[in-house]
Amino acid sequence: MNGRPRIGIVGLGDIARLHAQGLLSNSEIQLAVCRGRNPGSADLFARDFGAVVYDNWAQMLDDERVVAVDLCVPNDLHRSYAESAASAGKHVICEKPIAMTSGDGIAMIDACRSAGVQMLVAHVLRFWPEYRIMRDVLQSRQLGACRTVTLRRMLSLLVSVPGREGWRNSPNRMGGAILDLQIHDIDFLLWTFGLPGTIYCAGVRSADGGLNHVYTILTYPDGPCALIEASYMLKGDPMIFTAKAVCDEGSLDYSMNLAQFEMHEIEEPAQGNGRPGGASLTCFRPSAQAEVLAHSDPQVLENVFRAELAYFADCVLGRTENDVANAEDAIAAVRVVEACRESVRTAGVVRIAAAGV
Repeated sequence: MNGRPRIGIVGLGDIARLHAQGLLSNSEIQLAVCRGRNPGSADLFARDFGAVVYDNWAQMLDDERVVAVDLCVPNDLHRSYAESAASAGKHVICEKPIAMTSGDGIAMIDACRSAGVQMLVAHVLRFWPEYRIMRDVLQSRQLGACRTVTLRRMLSLLVSVPGREGWRNSPNRMGGAILDLQIHDIDFLLWTFGLPGTIYCAGVRSADGGLNHVYTILTYPDGPCALIEASYMLKGDPMIFTAKAVCDEGSLDYSMNLAQFEMHEIEEPAQGNGRPGGASLTCFRPSAQAEVLAHSDPQVLENVFRAELAYFADCVLGRTENDVANAEDAIAAVRVVEACRESVRTAGVVRIAAAGV
């Protein structure tokens, strides 16, 4: 193979730009894009990131210099793109969720396994410093047994990306916040505590019919009770990304505080979290001074995606084994979402073992 190995990015929105910045942190990689229904977007993306441009997807797959593809396309397209990439012998990097259904995700994994290529799913909280620290503290029981975890993730996405480009306004393409957004926090809980025993979920549908504001309670027989609130239905108010864990001997409190948030056509100024010293993750203990475990990073999105994609580049180049973001975990997260949907449908508690997760 002549020249630097190439990773082809498919889908050229905001997430793709963060992925491109991350991949370019590895100087051995050359980016590639292909022209789709908006050729001008591919040409602009190529100019911004020094990417090679292919006329179409098939041409990209035919080039042996392309060792992997990075799927930043709408959720309903993940399976078809992953299967065609695997059949061409390309490693697959895929944005979360792995697929719209667990069945589609399993088919993607099977295709990659049969082709002898890697399937890497971008669950970004596994690379997020504060969530990694929180997981380490909870798993090591430094604060004793964890009793409750409350996770909130809310933003004004639906009003920010209307029209033809706003595929997240189509439940059949995006899956609603119940899938597309809360899966971040579902994955964190599964990564930290494993599968829960029961799930109860209630939600509100937006005008497009999608479950776009949901409350999910997950209980663990020998662990915490967890609550996730996820919404795409805010109306321009500041986004909310928070996490709190209450343990026997202390608590952990996280709040994201960006210098500015500019993604998905959402633009909002800095929102302070009210903490001195720029703390983002704080540990509280009775009768003790609060301990700052992490400080706010104004460029946290760029830096977290850089860490994630640099790791994935090392994986596809054979520099490291993937032990952080395996695809089977991504399937488990989608199965939990499917249990949430069943809970909403029946207005009842779903037992995970009975649901086959």
